[in-house]
Amino acid sequence: MQAKRLSPGGTIGIFCPSHVGETERYAGSIAALERLGFKVKLGDNIYKDTYGYAASAEERAADLNALVAGDAVQLVLFSGGDSAVEVLPYIDCDNIRRHPKLFCSYSDATSILNAIYAQTGLVTYYGPGVGEFVDLRHYNYMQFCSHFIEGHSAEQFVSDCT
Repeated sequence: MQAKRLSPGGTIGIFCPSHVGETERYAGSIAALERLGFKVKLGDNIYKDTYGYAASAEERAADLNALVAGDAVQLVLFSGGDSAVEVLPYIDCDNIRRHPKLFCSYSDATSILNAIYAQTGLVTYYGPGVGEFVDLRHYNYMQFCSHFIEGHSAEQFVSDCT
């Protein structure tokens, strides 16, 4: 299963599967995404520290499930961390099948990407996390657009640039 592409000006949902969002750090990422023309929707518990290092696993998964449930969010973007696996039992895979989105993350959050793919068949993407947009390089931006907006493969991107 493949999600629809991200529309220019579309909405990117952000949640924190492994940590408390740092207001200043996330403000820079949000501002960068908005400068690129995207709308940003944050999970309700992104700044919550129920466990001292993150919101509860249920709260973090509730953010993911809420971002998926609405039609506005086209891409769910998140960063890694070693407690990402805690949310796995609470991910609503039926919700993802009904409302497929683009999912992108890296590092320890790969466990979430892999679980979504294994349980739903939805293609997920190992790629930039939230923080990478603060200092986004031209090449990385072109790759982001190529894969998420235009839907090109890497081979198409290389041939388009030559």
